[in-house]
Amino acid sequence: MAAERIFLDYASGGPMLPTARAAMEKVLVGHGAVPGGGHREARESREILEGARKQAAEFLGTEDPERIVFTSGGTEAVQSAILGWGEAAGKGALYLSSMEHPAVESAARKLEKRGFSIVRIPVDGEGRLQWKKIKPAGSGLVCVHLAHHDLGTVQDLKAAAGFAMEAKAGLFVDATFGAGWVELPKGLEGVDLLAVSGHRLGGPKGSGFLWARSGLAWKPQLEGGRQENDQRAGTENLPAIAGLGAALDEWKKNAEKFRKNAGKAQQALLDGIRKKVSTSKLHGPELGKERSPAHLGLSFAGLEAESLALVLDRVGVAARGGSGCVTREMRIPPAMQAIGAKPEEARALILFTLGPGTQASEMATAAERVEQAVQKLQAAMPN
Repeated sequence: MAAERIFLDYASGGPMLPTARAAMEKVLVGHGAVPGGGHREARESREILEGARKQAAEFLGTEDPERIVFTSGGTEAVQSAILGWGEAAGKGALYLSSMEHPAVESAARKLEKRGFSIVRIPVDGEGRLQWKKIKPAGSGLVCVHLAHHDLGTVQDLKAAAGFAMEAKAGLFVDATFGAGWVELPKGLEGVDLLAVSGHRLGGPKGSGFLWARSGLAWKPQLEGGRQENDQRAGTENLPAIAGLGAALDEWKKNAEKFRKNAGKAQQALLDGIRKKVSTSKLHGPELGKERSPAHLGLSFAGLEAESLALVLDRVGVAARGGSGCVTREMRIPPAMQAIGAKPEEARALILFTLGPGTQASEMATAAERVEQAVQKLQAAMPN
């Protein structure tokens, strides 16, 4: 009998939470009415929509569900936040590191072409933003990630908010990777815009939302109909929104348990790999408060990440070779360049990302399979 596979690629997308799947199925087998009508079926759909909006606000710890705008996922939420701010502001500075998600970088580049300036925030060797090494260059928007998708580094949002206040700038938080796994400031203090991706929380793929603080100058990026309180045109994807709402509700109830379980699995996996594979190296902070409990980024000296990921797949471990956002292009992850990693380390980065379904009891086996894959690849290499 084939050995059970171990799935460690949750950042790319993993199984939906059962409650999320059940919420989606309930809508999919229903009458299918859109929320905007005046008849009973439309009102029922509207109740589902607004119920999910309330669940999203409660997940964030805010009391203004009307500030939630549902989107088609994290990328749309990120780009709508930055471009919507830019269109409203007309000019200003964008403060961001050189290792942000491509969705953030792309939006910043678009605004740069429209006359906005870009000010880079330096990082240290573990991916922490260095606020004391940057000076305000005018009002604008500070763009930071809650936790980094390649390094797992958790950023200091209090320091980010302090710098934004000093620069008389707004603060956008890309929480598409860290949400749930990392606690947010109470009441989102200091935050003006925040993006969340649904599938990284056990919700359906193609779901997400943007939160925009009341009073912030921001312009919708999709125009046409009057859906989402005039914030995003287009018929609402109610099954996905219902599934997302259910997943967010599950996280509100069980976040501490999810984090604790993932943290145990993370520690067990790292300990096992370090014990069995002497050539492994952890990138980003050591385990603890400065690292997401759902993330390990390791390089294996002398090996290419893509090749190792393929061998891992054959021995029963699903992991991601290289950055989850640039793998197809076979480029060195920008984060590895930003932290000053050696080129051979950058090309050898393997991401092991955990989810609510990850079991600590499986990690000893996972580590054994990593050792097996490394040995197989090393044996196949020319002397």
